[in-house]
Amino acid sequence: MTSKEVDALVKKGRSYAIRTRFKEAMAYYEKALSLDPANPEAWYLRAAVFVETGRNAEAIRDCERAIALNQNYSEAWSKKGHALYNLERFEDAVFACTRALGLNGNDASAWYIKGVCLDELGRNDEAQVAYGKSLELEIILDMEAEKRKAGR
Repeated sequence: MTSKEVDALVKKGRSYAIRTRFKEAMAYYEKALSLDPANPEAWYLRAAVFVETGRNAEAIRDCERAIALNQNYSEAWSKKGHALYNLERFEDAVFACTRALGLNGNDASAWYIKGVCLDELGRNDEAQVAYGKSLELEIILDMEAEKRKAGR
């Protein structure tokens, strides 16, 4: 199978995941991974489904596989942070989110998860900074979405 075919499987999986049809999405991701286990995007997207379905340990494992293939995969670091937060591994989650933000400082989700974890660790001042950055980015993203809707 060619990389185009693997990319098509990943794309189909993503379309199912967007509609919260996780079983179907997972089938496409697993098929893509069986054909190309060196595809970091497929590992990351499968991890995202695992987080959505409460399978956080499996999500961490898949994020680590994606990161092993691409150390600079900011989304995989961010998703790993989310899964670690869900498992109440707050220090580890802060580390993962900080790594994600070092690669992509505009990741509102990573800022938010980092803030929540810092709050849990009693580091309230740092948490407020992270929450503020998350909110600022969410406002910017909302404004950009409104502009696109308005056709500007």
